[in-house]
Amino acid sequence: MSKNRGDYVAARERRNEIGLRQSVRFGPSMEREQLPEQPPIWLAASSRETEWACLALVETEIEIAFSFLRLAEVETRGGNSEAAAELIAKAVATHDVVLQYVENMRAAFESEKRQLSVEARKLFEAIGAVKQLGRQSELTDSRDVGEQAQVYVETLST
Repeated sequence: MSKNRGDYVAARERRNEIGLRQSVRFGPSMEREQLPEQPPIWLAASSRETEWACLALVETEIEIAFSFLRLAEVETRGGNSEAAAELIAKAVATHDVVLQYVENMRAAFESEKRQLSVEARKLFEAIGAVKQLGRQSELTDSRDVGEQAQVYVETLST
């Protein structure tokens, strides 16, 4: 059986599990079967599974944002402030998404919501630290340039 055929059969079996049936007639006169008023129990489980998957995705995004910040620190120390700024911007965007997700989490996930809030706070602090490193690096670089200019002027005067 081809993969597409297998996917189709699996989807049809899934529809049958939840009570959806295909009608043989098509068009405006097609009779529609009524779905049960209460969703099957597995739909609630699926909703929880979806929430857990989203939670795992957000946690992964936080880890990626910390990776961006580590890279930004390396770029800053290497003198590439433009690349560092782009990486910091990506981390900030992730932080904003995490805050939005936490704000919209269901009450059933209160402990996870608290943990994500803590992680978002750590991310925010790390963003601030890397930005501060960039500012310090710029000051150091400007002093180095000033010192180099002073040495150059002294060399010319002798």
